[in-house]
Amino acid sequence: MTSVNSVFLLLGAVILTGYLLKARGVFKENDYKLFFKLIVTLVIPCLILTNFKTVVLTPEYLSIFALSCAFGLLLSAVVYLLLPGKTRRQKGMAVLNFAGINVGFLGIPVAEALLGAEATPIMVAVHGGNAVTLYAICVIHAQLYTEQGADWKGAAKRLVTSPVLLSLATALLMAATGIHLPEFCYTFTSTITKINTPLSMLALGMALDFKLEADEKKLVWTMLPLRYLVGGACALLVWWLGIYPPLTTRVLILFFLLPGAINCIAYCVEYDFHPKAAAMFNNVSNLITFVLVWLVFGFLLPPM
Repeated sequence: MTSVNSVFLLLGAVILTGYLLKARGVFKENDYKLFFKLIVTLVIPCLILTNFKTVVLTPEYLSIFALSCAFGLLLSAVVYLLLPGKTRRQKGMAVLNFAGINVGFLGIPVAEALLGAEATPIMVAVHGGNAVTLYAICVIHAQLYTEQGADWKGAAKRLVTSPVLLSLATALLMAATGIHLPEFCYTFTSTITKINTPLSMLALGMALDFKLEADEKKLVWTMLPLRYLVGGACALLVWWLGIYPPLTTRVLILFFLLPGAINCIAYCVEYDFHPKAAAMFNNVSNLITFVLVWLVFGFLLPPM
């Protein structure tokens, strides 16, 4: 658990650095929006292409891919319990952040620190299924709450032009055909990928604001327990069914306990869906995940 503690402490330190730099005036109030735009349009596509370079589409891989996607769809359905009586912007913030899960930035390094290098390919499979929910389903949801109302044409345009979805489709096609990009391209993407975690955590700290409106705080504190109740129930179900090998089961349990995706804040910035409330949800969910991972993997789960 020492290595996992180090991961969370390091991420917390970078978040705090971003917050302090903004507080001291090094960054302006809205500079974090540019950071998030860079993350979604460049860093995440490079991350996907790099992580999927060695993927082999085995039956187990595809089942994990489908399961992680199904979990995101379940969260997308459950979030509608929170929406009655909420404003358009609150609904947009909730549907984006509830189903998004931080696999690429946090799940992969924590899985490796906690379970070893053998866990990384499993979490990459999880990453693929989660990406479908995060970058497709969440975007469709967001288009329901634009100022003009439901915008299906805009949703379709976003899906076919999304750099993240295009990179995911390219990565899966290359995995299926065995055809890969030139090695120089992977050198480029892996270099860009190295900035993903520090850049994301800095942006998260810059977006952090404790002066939220009462209705924003209420929505955040309503979302959090429901999100982790659903994740905890799925973790118990996977453990009880025992259909996967022990290592895969533990990776899936970790996935169900992961916090909200930082990328959802970028979408909230773009759509003006209470981005600072989204940042608060993300920061608190990071803390909850740290406590849950420490308890579950340190005390509750038996050794493999």
